[in-house]
Amino acid sequence: MDSIGIFSIASRQAEHLSVRQSAIASNIANANVASYKAADTVSFAETLANAANTLAATDGKHFGAQGTSTEFQVYGTERSVSLEDELVKSGEVRSAMELNTGIVTSFHRMLLMTVKA
Repeated sequence: MDSIGIFSIASRQAEHLSVRQSAIASNIANANVASYKAADTVSFAETLANAANTLAATDGKHFGAQGTSTEFQVYGTERSVSLEDELVKSGEVRSAMELNTGIVTSFHRMLLMTVKA
C-alpha cells in the first residue's frame, strides 16, 4: 500500500472518529431526557470492509453507478444513555485519535526523509 493510501485511510478514520465523538457528545447532553435513546456509529472496521467490497463509480455513465458514500452511519439503539458507557467510549475515541495522529506523523516523517535523501 502506498503512502497516499495510508493518508487517505487515516483521514477517513479521523472523520469517523469525529462523527462518533459527536454522537457520544449528543448522548451525554441528552442523558437526563427519559425518552432519549443512545446513538452510536458503525465501527470503522465494518465501514472499511464494506467500502472495500464495493466498486467506486468514477463516472455517472458506469453501469450501476452509485458513487461512494462519504457519510458514516449513525444508528439509534434501544437502550437509554449510561454516562459511564459514554465516557468509556469517549476515551476509546481519544485513544484511537491519538494513535491515528501518531501513525500519520510517523509516515509523514518517513516520507520527508525519503524526499530529502
